[in-house]
Amino acid sequence: MTLQRAALWAIVVAATLYLFVAGRGLLLPFVLGIVLWYMVSALAEAFEHPKLGRLGLPRPIALAAAVCVMGGLVWVVGRTIGRNISAVAAAAPNYERRLQILLDEGTRMIGLEQAPTIGELFDRISLADTLSSIATAAASVVSVAGIVLIYAGFLFVEQVRFRRKLAIILGSSMQQERVLAVLDRIDRDIRIYLRIKTTLAVATAAFAYIVMASVGVDFAAFWAVMVFFFYYIPTVGSILAIAAPAILTLVQFDHLTPFLVVLFVFGTIQIVTANVVEPTIMGRSLNLSPLVVIVSLVVWGTIWGVVGMFLCVPIMVVALIVLAQFETTRPLAVLLSADGKIPESENMAAQ
Repeated sequence: MTLQRAALWAIVVAATLYLFVAGRGLLLPFVLGIVLWYMVSALAEAFEHPKLGRLGLPRPIALAAAVCVMGGLVWVVGRTIGRNISAVAAAAPNYERRLQILLDEGTRMIGLEQAPTIGELFDRISLADTLSSIATAAASVVSVAGIVLIYAGFLFVEQVRFRRKLAIILGSSMQQERVLAVLDRIDRDIRIYLRIKTTLAVATAAFAYIVMASVGVDFAAFWAVMVFFFYYIPTVGSILAIAAPAILTLVQFDHLTPFLVVLFVFGTIQIVTANVVEPTIMGRSLNLSPLVVIVSLVVWGTIWGVVGMFLCVPIMVVALIVLAQFETTRPLAVLLSADGKIPESENMAAQ
């Protein structure tokens, strides 16, 4: 019986993953719509019910303010990235020459007679093709932006009637309380995650800008924005946030001092923030195993690309909470957790 159940679960997981991969074009805009709806809704509730004792805004005004804030942030970020990408492309030949010099010096240090050229190193990677791929990805984002906004708008409309529909479906008050408790737990954990991640991402990006601007790194504002987004990607994002500005600094300057400053000063800030400050503030609220986070990063990154990398932790938080509600799936929730303790299982056992 256990073998049959394991085989059934394997089939269900395989079919689900196939649907996620095959239906990426249909699912991804809807998922992005949910993310946009959730972030605007959470920001509107913060304006509507402030925690600092100030008078809250009425719901319509709070929602309009949240939309304006999100739209303004997207516009600022998009404008910053758009301006700097063209500037980076214009400065690329200078960086290429400097990189060739570094390669020549490195090969002489290790005793090689002739250094490989940039073309030889990247003969399989066409810069034109890479930039074309980036442009295509950007165009695809713009093309789906309209449908994402439509999904988010209809989610706001559906939000008004959702609890009424849920009450009709569930029937008994006990079932309603249980499902609402699960939804509230998911909402609470994801808000904690987003609040902490966003705060630390802003702080890290600000430190990155200060460090890079102080040594004169080109496009410091652009790389600060990139550091902000990198911070949302578990583990890999921290490495990219350190490596990308450091490599640019190494290529830009003729001496190593700016490179060492960026590498060690900002690298130390990034490592301490991601590995000491964040776990301390986050505590054990999410209770996800680090191994699960890494595996989910790879899996969802393979399925949904960069969007999957950003969403892997919230997806696993939802999976952990939902799996903990059922007797048959509770062992999976234990495996996903960091310490094996599932508070919901105690509530279920009591019932």
